[in-house]
Amino acid sequence: MSTLPIPPDLLARLLDYDEDDEGSSETHFDRMEEVFAALDSTANRLGLAQAFWEEPEEAVRALGFDLLAVQAHRFDWHVQPLIEAAQLLPLEGLGRAGLKLRRAAANALACVVDDARVLDPLLRFATDEDPVVRWQVARGIPAGIDPLPQDAVDALTAMLRDEDSDVRDWAAFALGVRENDNPELRDALARLLFDADDETAAEAAYALALRKDPRVLPVLERAFEQPEVGRLYFEAAGALADPALLPKLRELREGGFGDADLDRAIEACGG
Repeated sequence: MSTLPIPPDLLARLLDYDEDDEGSSETHFDRMEEVFAALDSTANRLGLAQAFWEEPEEAVRALGFDLLAVQAHRFDWHVQPLIEAAQLLPLEGLGRAGLKLRRAAANALACVVDDARVLDPLLRFATDEDPVVRWQVARGIPAGIDPLPQDAVDALTAMLRDEDSDVRDWAAFALGVRENDNPELRDALARLLFDADDETAAEAAYALALRKDPRVLPVLERAFEQPEVGRLYFEAAGALADPALLPKLRELREGGFGDADLDRAIEACGG
């Protein structure tokens, strides 16, 4: 029998959502934030999360992670208990945690944003069969870790070949903005320059431009001939800073393309 310190009708509302429906999921986390705000102390918030985690039903246990995810980037008192709870989840074998629980744990860890302690717990989920879980790993790599350790580079490099475009996109971003650089990483990024997903291809171009890789030059030249040019390609041009790009960049500006990123790219290329 449940001994949760919340009314049964509130628990029913918290459990009544479809995580694959964006609107339903947003409503769910709005409710979780209301619960979080109604609790008047850190001890009560953590106490409720732990009470959720002790329940036998996985959907209820997932609420413990959701409770701490709603404002995870605003505090750090919860990080160690969150890590410990996530580390207890079995990810292999017959006793593996269910999908809802794995998604909730990965999301909560990813929402921490900038605490190096969550990196290793997140990487446990990197090869999950569910693309949403893998995406949480890619997007949740702590911002302050630079360069990344080799195990994180290996996991993200594998994600560059992921079947899901959101996973590829965020993996390219996570690797692209770091100082990590070697021929193997550049080759993996170069394979994405013509990715079927435009955002992924643009992230790869920006990552290679930051590394002054010459393979990105003809890609940028072709991009600037298209009717629509994404912002990241201008940022890539600015990072590459190759004067060879000036004719096409100037042509865009003279054709009436007004954009601050285009102006910065022209300046960076010597114009």
